[in-house]
Amino acid sequence: MLDDRKRLVLRAVIEDYIETAEPVGSRTIARRHQLGVSSATIRNEMADLEEIGYLEQPHVSAGRVPSDKGYRFYVDMLMEPLQYTLQQYHQVQKEMLRHYREMERLCQEAGRLLASLTNSAAVVVAPPIEHLAFQHVQLLPVDANDVLVVLVLHPSVVKNRLMKTEKAYTASELLEMSMGLNQKLKGVTYRNLGPTILREIVAEFGEIGHVMVELLINGLVEEKNEQVYSSGAPQILSQPEFKDVEKAKLLFEALEQKEIWLKLLADDSEGVQVTIGKENPYADMQDLSVVKATYHVGGQVVGSIGVVGPTRMDYARMVAMVELIASALSELLTDMK
Repeated sequence: MLDDRKRLVLRAVIEDYIETAEPVGSRTIARRHQLGVSSATIRNEMADLEEIGYLEQPHVSAGRVPSDKGYRFYVDMLMEPLQYTLQQYHQVQKEMLRHYREMERLCQEAGRLLASLTNSAAVVVAPPIEHLAFQHVQLLPVDANDVLVVLVLHPSVVKNRLMKTEKAYTASELLEMSMGLNQKLKGVTYRNLGPTILREIVAEFGEIGHVMVELLINGLVEEKNEQVYSSGAPQILSQPEFKDVEKAKLLFEALEQKEIWLKLLADDSEGVQVTIGKENPYADMQDLSVVKATYHVGGQVVGSIGVVGPTRMDYARMVAMVELIASALSELLTDMK
């Protein structure tokens, strides 16, 4: 463990480097922070911190910068938590309420707001359809052999599909079957559509039942996986780390790879999680940190949201903003009817 003086020096180096993006020297620490010791003492402490892996020296004549190990110790042990304000929470909810009727748009807006608040790239993993519950089913006649199926899933997802039928159904027949299907499906999540319910639908609703089961099993299969939305990628180019065009290109390519984000954000742990630098399993992202949190519907984890940026990020602010957006999104999704 680090003694108190080393903790103070490490914290000062990290916070100065986050602010300036320039290697930090002992004289700067002595001048800007009232540590009660000389510049020479601070220099010795910085040398010790470098020797045990908390700091690095990019050039012999330069000051020090934090290592991934240093950032990890800072986040876990030294960082002062930053609380978002009630005013910020209400402002975020106000912005998100503009998209309250559509879950997918709401998730996209959550990502946009997070990117704007952090000046970084944000990623949202929206709930897969299998986590959603059937709220309403309606069958509507289109013409003699076409029936429009409207599926309303909680929270606030609407799916429309056109079904071909051999028989022509009247509006009253379809209304009656809609009522029967609602009795069977209301409140059932997509992943809990077991064989018993499916057999009952086929037995009770004949041809419509067969077509409905085919739709439920096959017709929505392409939508069973999570949707991934990214926002704010251009904003990250303002960070000095991404003046290197090749490095920026790698980030943009990574943001487009859905599988990466499903793995990086796949964590049902409560609270905000921080992954720093080489803790990321992907080589192209080992100069980056990810701050992520889950969001909920009625206490059940349904998705995740995170922000990605250079390891030299303002971790306290990132954690607070991710927590803010995740909390607001959870509350709005839970309140959806």
